[in-house]
Amino acid sequence: MSTSTSPTLPIRMGIIGLGLIAEYHIRSLHSMSGVSIVAVSDVNANRLQAIGEQLQLPASKRYSHYEALIRDPEVDAILSLTPNDVHFDIIRIALEEHKAVLAEKPLTLTWSEAGQLKKLYTANPVPLLVHYKHRYGAAFQYTKQLLDEHKLGKIYNIQFRYLMDAFSPYRQHPYTWRHNLAKAGSGVVGDTASHIIDLARFLIGEFKSVAALLHIITPERPDPVTGLPVKVDVEDLAAFHGIIGDNTVGTFITHKNAIGKRHDIEVDIYGELGTLHASLNNPESIRIVLRDLEHPDAEYETWAVPPIYNHTADGDFVKLVRGEFVDRAPLFDDGYNNQWVLEKILQSWRENGRLVEV
Repeated sequence: MSTSTSPTLPIRMGIIGLGLIAEYHIRSLHSMSGVSIVAVSDVNANRLQAIGEQLQLPASKRYSHYEALIRDPEVDAILSLTPNDVHFDIIRIALEEHKAVLAEKPLTLTWSEAGQLKKLYTANPVPLLVHYKHRYGAAFQYTKQLLDEHKLGKIYNIQFRYLMDAFSPYRQHPYTWRHNLAKAGSGVVGDTASHIIDLARFLIGEFKSVAALLHIITPERPDPVTGLPVKVDVEDLAAFHGIIGDNTVGTFITHKNAIGKRHDIEVDIYGELGTLHASLNNPESIRIVLRDLEHPDAEYETWAVPPIYNHTADGDFVKLVRGEFVDRAPLFDDGYNNQWVLEKILQSWRENGRLVEV
């Protein structure tokens, strides 16, 4: 079936993966006119039943396997909110069915899978948005506008910190699929670093080179059922740097062991005319200082973020399904290029942290 491009025809959504993030998307979709959730899928039977009843869906629209949902002729578009190891297969089947997809990041488990999807997508493109949700942070959207206006002049250095305390030892967070190489493909590299890589590409441009230091802070975590220790075989801290865009040096650090940092992305941008600081947790303003020969002692100012930056990934996905062009949206090529940077970070670490070309 072909994805509708009509601006008026209702969109029938199917959701694959009913973890906690699905509840956010359900609330978001319910706030949009002309959109209905008509099918759901999850491997957890209890979760499938609970969400199915919440949405008042018949049993025939509660699928234990995602393929049946994707091939359902009464589903127009799909939200894929699953662990990384099935991203490839879900997108592959959606491309076969020519159905629009909002795909959770990273695009695929491996670079090889991304390459296979690139061929399929090029031959049969559909509206596809990769869920780099933090690109939609209002302060980051405003920062993009100011950089496009060359407010800071040439950019020399951009610094990202994506920190939270969710996996801090005192929390005793149990072992999950995110700690498993086979299901996740990597640790924080594919999880949180992928977000700040997307933001750096969105604000500055493509990566030219990268060098990485990866580390495991907590080598074991308790099994959620037995309580016995399970080995963690992916990194839970990533630090990397490289050249981005027009010879800008980018520095990045991310981990979930930062006590006191519940969940924040901070970016500092240093240019020939000034410096800018923006934060995920402060969507209403940015801090900026602009200096020149006439104002050599200018201090930081707080600039309010205009109220125009109220977009969401779900909202943009609906626009894409309806055939609208959305220049701010992270599309298939963003996910594909991001996956290549992830691959080069992992390559750099395998090669003792050397600087590799991207």
